[in-house]
Amino acid sequence: MKKLFSLLFALILLTLFCGRVLAAPQLVIPSPAYHFGRIAEGSKLEHVFSFTNRGDETLLIERVRSTCGCTGTLLSQKEIPPGKSGEVKIIFNSRGMRGPVVKWIYLYSNDPGTPKARLQINGIVQPEIGVTPARLRLTDMRPGEMREAFITLTNNSEQPVFLSNLKTVPEALSATLSDTRLNPGASTKIKIRLHVPPDKTHQNGYIHLTTSSPRTPKIRISVFGIARRQTP
Repeated sequence: MKKLFSLLFALILLTLFCGRVLAAPQLVIPSPAYHFGRIAEGSKLEHVFSFTNRGDETLLIERVRSTCGCTGTLLSQKEIPPGKSGEVKIIFNSRGMRGPVVKWIYLYSNDPGTPKARLQINGIVQPEIGVTPARLRLTDMRPGEMREAFITLTNNSEQPVFLSNLKTVPEALSATLSDTRLNPGASTKIKIRLHVPPDKTHQNGYIHLTTSSPRTPKIRISVFGIARRQTP
């Protein structure tokens, strides 16, 4: 009888011990990645990620860490009871970035299975004012030739942009602007004229513009002219 009682008592202790060992929080993020599409350089993006504790112990969010260019802030409490949810707000600053961008945000918690969970934001950062081509290269010119070409400016932001103070250097390069106001999504053209002196095989120059945007106050465009060598 004593042996049976001892065995039952041992089984009860083992069950309690195993229950404590197996009980744990579980961090689950339904949508761990967010694609913000195309945004203008210098814009700030906000997104809120939701997560749930599907475990049977309280989930403790110890800290939030992000890579360069974005910040993560825990909107909910640090302690998430079983079955409850929390939120993390991400602010992405695109200043100084261009092209495809991928950023990671990390959640550190007491989840034994995923102590370091990852969130991702990605997309394409466009210059606030797109320049096409970014560098104008005119080839196969003749020494002494004057050639015309066009450069397109596009407003990728959500506000009108005003252009002014169009200047060119050196004197061999000149330019005229079609419109000085660019509405959101609108484009305008710069007509350029480049002259390669008869005694040269190339001529370089720059176009300078001032804009009303505090994020892109100045634009500088390089222009290259290359003349083929004259055969005797």
